[in-house]
Amino acid sequence: MQTTPATSDTDLQADNLRRAAIDKSVKGPVLFLFTNGAFWLMLSTLLGVLAAIKLVEPEFLGDCQYLTYGRLQPAHINALVYGWGIQAALGVMLWIMARRSGQELKGGKSLLITAGVFWNITITLGILAILMGKSTSIEWLEMPKFVWPVLLICFLCYAWPIARMFGRAFRPEGFMVSTWYILGACFWFPWIFITANVALHCLPGLGAIGAGIDAWYIHAVILLFFVPVGVGTAYYFIPKITGQPIASAQLASAGFWTLAILGGWTGMQKYMGGPLPAWMSSIGACAGVLLLIPVGLVGLNHHLTTIGKHSAVATSPTLRFIFFGAMFYPVSGLVLALNSAFWTGANVQFTQSWYAFQTVSVYGFFSMCVFGAIYYIVPRLSGCEWLSVRLIRNHFWFSVYGVGTIVIMSLVAGWQQGVDLNDPEHWDQTFMNHVVNSRPYVVSRAVAWTLISFSNAMFLLHLLLMVAGLGRRSSAPTLLGHDHDDHALPHEAHA
Repeated sequence: MQTTPATSDTDLQADNLRRAAIDKSVKGPVLFLFTNGAFWLMLSTLLGVLAAIKLVEPEFLGDCQYLTYGRLQPAHINALVYGWGIQAALGVMLWIMARRSGQELKGGKSLLITAGVFWNITITLGILAILMGKSTSIEWLEMPKFVWPVLLICFLCYAWPIARMFGRAFRPEGFMVSTWYILGACFWFPWIFITANVALHCLPGLGAIGAGIDAWYIHAVILLFFVPVGVGTAYYFIPKITGQPIASAQLASAGFWTLAILGGWTGMQKYMGGPLPAWMSSIGACAGVLLLIPVGLVGLNHHLTTIGKHSAVATSPTLRFIFFGAMFYPVSGLVLALNSAFWTGANVQFTQSWYAFQTVSVYGFFSMCVFGAIYYIVPRLSGCEWLSVRLIRNHFWFSVYGVGTIVIMSLVAGWQQGVDLNDPEHWDQTFMNHVVNSRPYVVSRAVAWTLISFSNAMFLLHLLLMVAGLGRRSSAPTLLGHDHDDHALPHEAHA
């Protein structure tokens, strides 16, 4: 039976009402997470600037014991990972799962807000403890021991409704692959977090194995939490905005399962040649290189999905951020393979090359995809449109240039450090000579984090205006092609 125009209009109106009800149900928790995450992002990038300056100019603010490099650097990373990264990820995960499952958040909103408050209070206490010299000295787990049980409970408060929505979904067209990645991240992070913290804080006398577990934890959080959220976000928004379905369900499935199988085996290759059983670093190295397979599958699928629609990248803020964020995904895979392979990894071991991998994964890939999601989600929750095209453009370009500079300079610095450390002619020199040789690269890092801080200040201001309901009152979305009189992309205006 042929559908009449009146029936089609009725179905469209009903679908719009259903989406509006879903958005209203998750509005409070999602905006809370985005707003607090943006504050932590701003703080993290400022700490990154100070840490880079202190690495080349230790006398800068030398009278303040709380601002030494050994305290600023872990505070910078912890604020980026736990303050911004996980909060922003939970906001995107909650909204996407609600939309894809067709489920409203019926109850528990107060619990989610309370969990968010405790999360931010705990992170604040943890960062202050690091700056006061109370660090555990375990990378990415520098905050005091009392922090991790609170963070775990707060995370589970959000993971439960997300998983429940998945179980109760009634969407007749089934699930997009994005929900696979989001559900995986909900289960993988608690497993990783509990395993690492119990092993490192509750089991005494681990010795060198403790360092290996810490390296595994960092890689597992990146590969089994930040990467799934970033890939899931891209898989949701690219088809939504381009109006084209995912090119290949087979590639999507293969990319997910290869990441799920290989992602938990990396990390210990960081200590190749060290006091760990050789099979541990060998498995990590092998998995680090084999992860190029899911990276390639996801990249190919995204490319095939956007064929013929690349012009939308020029106009849609969401698609532009996610498109370039998705381009950083293969870069992160290549950097990981470079650091993992025996013929290159031994040369860049314990150098700034590992910082390049962390930065390109957490900021270059994950954060850029989340920025794109926020530019799409927030107008649908706040009831107004973004005020300024210029602020969005500046946020984008400063972010791309900044993170690109950090990654390139860190890789070059890491390679130079590796060459110097492995050169027999330099073995009688002090380590400070290697620090002095890397000075130009660290200066570039400081400048790059300054650019990123400037872009994040604009992003935070823009977001606060939107959350306060002071955005532009218009039925057309804010697009990048022209000013506010742009014609909306059909799939961005009504979705």
